[in-house]
This record gives sequence, C-alpha cells and structure tokens, in this order.
Amino acid sequence: MEELNILSPGQRLKKIRKMLKLRQDELAGGKFSKNYISMFENNKRSINAINATYLANQINEFAKAKGKDLNITASYLLKSDVDMAKDKCEKWLQEVEFNLNTNDNSCNLNLFKIIHVSSKYGLNGFKAKALYLKGLLSLYNERHQCAMTQLLGALVYYAQENDFVYVSNIYEKLGIILYNKKQLGQALVYFNLSYEIIKNSKIINRDKLEELNYYIALCYYDLQQYIIAQKMLGMVETKSFKVSELSNRINRALVV
Repeated sequence: MEELNILSPGQRLKKIRKMLKLRQDELAGGKFSKNYISMFENNKRSINAINATYLANQINEFAKAKGKDLNITASYLLKSDVDMAKDKCEKWLQEVEFNLNTNDNSCNLNLFKIIHVSSKYGLNGFKAKALYLKGLLSLYNERHQCAMTQLLGALVYYAQENDFVYVSNIYEKLGIILYNKKQLGQALVYFNLSYEIIKNSKIINRDKLEELNYYIALCYYDLQQYIIAQKMLGMVETKSFKVSELSNRINRALVV
C-alpha cells in the first residue's frame, strides 16, 4: 500500500521531478547546481525555507507548462518524514471519526493505516486513539474479544498519560463487554472504576454517571440482587425507555 510509505523530503522532490520528467539540472535552474539537487534527493543534505520556496515555485511552473495541476508548497519539501506521518494519521483519524457509525470497512482500513504508521514512527497518541476507535467498532459489531484486546491496548497508553477521560470511557466499554459475556462480577468492577473516576474529576459529567448507574443496576438485577439494583436505578433521574423498562422488571421481581 503506497500511502503507508512515508517519503523523506528529498525522496518527495525526486518523485515529483520524475513525474514531471525533469532532469536535475533543469529543476536546479540558475540558482543551484545539479549536485545540490542530487544530494538533497539522496538525503545527504538538508534544505532551508528559502531554497524550498524556490524549488516549489520551480516545480509549479514546470507543472503548469506541462498541463499538470500541481500546487507544491515549501512546507512539503521541509517537513520531515515524522511530520508527514503525523499529517497522514491526522487525516485518516478525521475520516474515521466522521464515518465511525456508517462505514465499518473504510474505518477499519484507515485505523489499520494509523496503527501501522504510528507504530513505525513512535506516534503513540495516534496509535492509542486508533486502538480505542477500533475497539468501539468491534464492540458495535459484537466482536467482543477483539474489542477487549484493542481497548486494553489503548488503556495502557492513556493510563500512562493520566488521561482520565479516556481511561474512564475504556473502563465503561470493558464493563459492557464483560456484561455481554455474562461475566457480571467483573463487569461491575469496571463500571465502578469508571464511576469513581468521573465522580472524583474536576468537572463531573452527570449524564455519564447516570449511564453508569444504569449499567450497575442492570448487573445487580441479573445477579438477582434486586434491592441494590433498585437503589442504583433510583439515582438515575433521566427516565428513558430502557431505564423505565428495567425499573418495571425490578419491581416485578421484588413483588414475586
């Protein structure tokens, strides 16, 4: 997959020059020697902003004369391969977040690309976000074991960075996975961990607390601990259909 191959600045220049069928001395013009272009293309010397601007203008002029629609900027010749890797990961990530609930195949492909490139260039933040989103996709599609592996991979990074928002979200999702696997005791552990993080945060997300109270109540209901389930559900002020439905189930169980 060609887009996974991140080129150095010199390699980028060489690729464009060959695409335009230019010789090195043609591209050099009256400002540089052929040797200067050769050394830059072979990563044997760097380039400054002034020279990058000149070469970008040269490329654009030659492209225009050959009927090619190019608009190369100086930054394209100045950015390191790591910078280009970040740009690509950012672009793929935006596409995933925009289409997360609509196109599983394209999202998974972009997430694969992010994980591959970010692993190669040590971009741990992008890798963690990709693993997190991949875990969400797996969860949505009921691939629970895959989701757990992916979310735990993201958790390692976010825990090291003390990013408690993501840590809390991951704990919640792990709780959902374990609930679906009927491992209710372990699910409660993760739901409670997520709850405690949010409860002790500087800005309390009350909607998230209510959501977690619902899941905790659901676990206790399935464990047939109806009194505790009723107490937890009583802390949920938003009476959605699922909350009302669970409340009715708990009340029927208590009557029996």
